[in-house]
Amino acid sequence: MGLFHPFLDDKDIEIYGVEAAGHGLDSGMTAASVLRGRPGVLHGNRTYLLMNDDGQINEAHSISAGLDYPGIGPEHAWLNDVGRVTFLSATDDEALNAFKLLSKLEGIIPALEPAHAIAKVLELAPKKPKDHLMVINLSGRGDKDLDTVARHLQGKAS
Repeated sequence: MGLFHPFLDDKDIEIYGVEAAGHGLDSGMTAASVLRGRPGVLHGNRTYLLMNDDGQINEAHSISAGLDYPGIGPEHAWLNDVGRVTFLSATDDEALNAFKLLSKLEGIIPALEPAHAIAKVLELAPKKPKDHLMVINLSGRGDKDLDTVARHLQGKAS
């Protein structure tokens, strides 16, 4: 929400939020509560939640512990509802690929949370004019995620 705030009143600026799709939006192992959830109340907040037909909360999944939650903040839900933010999603594999790429090309080890956003920048940027400016919130330190990344990449070609 912090990075969105300065740009909310400028309608010429596109704002994207990237949710953790886990193993895929339709896999049942996702944390994309805007894209796959519905309105409900949890922990005193009315927001988008991953839940079953009876309103019971479903378990969320993301490679990122910071995104592994069955809901989204109410401000983000409102920004989605009013059409100010476009929500996209990135899978665990897409986030891992973005993690590796940024580490290799820039020497910056991103946390897995912003690695999801980096994955979508890799898709969006080539569709924009060459002089288009993009700002990404590269929050967190990736060194906290190295064990998780190593476990998931073990045995996979890099």
